[in-house]
Amino acid sequence: MSPRIFTIIFFTISTLEILAGTFGFREGVYLTKPLIMLSIGIFYYSQRKEKLDTQDRIMLVAFFFSMLGDIFLMLGKEEYFPLGLGSFLITQLCLIRVFLSQKGKANIVARIAIFVLGGIVFSFIKNQINSGLLIPVIVYLLAISVMAICASERNVNSESYRMVLMGAVLFMISDSLIAIDKFASPIPYPTLLIMGTYIFAQYFISFGFLKRID
Repeated sequence: MSPRIFTIIFFTISTLEILAGTFGFREGVYLTKPLIMLSIGIFYYSQRKEKLDTQDRIMLVAFFFSMLGDIFLMLGKEEYFPLGLGSFLITQLCLIRVFLSQKGKANIVARIAIFVLGGIVFSFIKNQINSGLLIPVIVYLLAISVMAICASERNVNSESYRMVLMGAVLFMISDSLIAIDKFASPIPYPTLLIMGTYIFAQYFISFGFLKRID
């Protein structure tokens, strides 16, 4: 599958998911949401199947747990939220692992900016989180912050660097919006904002990581 054809398919699926979520068509969401990360995983594997290395395998694991997290959160029941959070935590740990394998110089500005953003988000939600979720949420916020920092410190070609960093920042924004919407106050157009940033995050991370070998 060519990148162009995949991009058309991917954003068609993603647009249908956002429309289904916006208009409350649950069956449409159940059909399209798992396909977002499944399509990325299939495309990524098709691009690397002849030269699959350890980093590629870890990325595929990250995509799988992202899909699993999407499914748990899609179901909407409170008992599934920790499972979704745990699935995405594994995703972040996988991304940290592969980004650290390309570690370059420390980016102090990025470290400060990302931890400040994480601190701001936590200050908005901390008083509304029930005690059973407080530690898991803190751990996840730390993990996604570290993931974004690791993305900012990769020593790779400029195109791969920019795309992955953009994806990492969008991933952090998307999850921050989820946290604010769930624990603090409802945000406007939640499906569009949360899924829009998430979709582009995963697209940029997957394409950007492939670009490391160009």
